[in-house]
Amino acid sequence: MNTNEEEQQWEDRFRKLGQLKPAQPRPFFYTRLEARLETRLKNHMNPLEGTVRLPWWLQRPAYALGTLGMLVALNVSVALWQTRPSPPTPEPDAGTYEAFVQDYQLDHQTVYADE
Repeated sequence: MNTNEEEQQWEDRFRKLGQLKPAQPRPFFYTRLEARLETRLKNHMNPLEGTVRLPWWLQRPAYALGTLGMLVALNVSVALWQTRPSPPTPEPDAGTYEAFVQDYQLDHQTVYADE
């Protein structure tokens, strides 16, 4: 192929492109767009009507995952803290009030429960 033929092919392609009709939006596009904008503004002004909006920090995945991670970490730390063995309590001397309370398994809540 010589350069003349290549230029001719390009000219034909450009001519075909020039004959294309401009793109048209689908019927009632602007009506649908206006309705969508109105509902979005209406929901933004009064979020209790229609759909419920999430807080801004839950709309972002990084904040939502960070919050979820913190909740999981707190739950794991509380579970580990609750399951650790408590330090042994020293045995109170016999004949003291503390020994009496421990022997009969009384605590301050059960002593005053009848009042």
